[in-house]
Amino acid sequence: MQIITLGNEPYLEWIRRRLTAQGFGLPAEPFPSPPASDAFAADWQALQYGGVLLDLKRATPDSCAARERHCRELGLGYVDAAANWQAPGVQQGFALFVGGSDRALDGARPVLDALAPLPGAWLHCGPAGSGHFVATVFEALSYAFGLLLQAGWTAPGETPRPPDWNHFFSQQKELAANLLQLSRLYLAQHPPQQEAHDPWQLLAHFALPAYQQSHYALILTQLIELALGQGLALQAIFDSLSQPRP
Repeated sequence: MQIITLGNEPYLEWIRRRLTAQGFGLPAEPFPSPPASDAFAADWQALQYGGVLLDLKRATPDSCAARERHCRELGLGYVDAAANWQAPGVQQGFALFVGGSDRALDGARPVLDALAPLPGAWLHCGPAGSGHFVATVFEALSYAFGLLLQAGWTAPGETPRPPDWNHFFSQQKELAANLLQLSRLYLAQHPPQQEAHDPWQLLAHFALPAYQQSHYALILTQLIELALGQGLALQAIFDSLSQPRP
């Protein structure tokens, strides 16, 4: 079955090369438009395989929900697939974070297996939109570690200098606030059936292999809420108490 590409982002070329190397047939034109291209906005970057559309462009939970509804109106299944679409993936495969219904995933599985380093070596994060959300969380955590390394880094040949901890913690606080806001947006769209009060139970569930979790992204979101929500609230109280009184 042929794969049709939608969009014109440069990273689509790496995806095309990976799929071609895995034995898939793609149209000769680099970035052809599918027959239903008029039904999609110009900023869509996707693959159409049979009756399923794989959304490759990073989006917010709200945007993913709107895109899923649009695909449903066209009679297409919707899967969001997030990855770092770079050249090494042509040979090594891409680390995929995937969201979608079981039915949509069944239709997209051959393409996902081809894009991943090995068949089945991709993370099903939950319903549509969860793949893009989890990928964003992982990138934010990676960025946070990068800030820590930068804070204590000195260029070769330079005199070591003490880190600017005030600036570092300010960056971390801003990043945590943005991550918490995104997590609460996801929770608003996917409210848990039962409120989680026991963090140890959440951690035990999160420690299970991903394939044993029905909604990986939701457990991750609840842990972020527990970890960052209380911390930012306590920080706000501390800041208010530390302000000089008139």
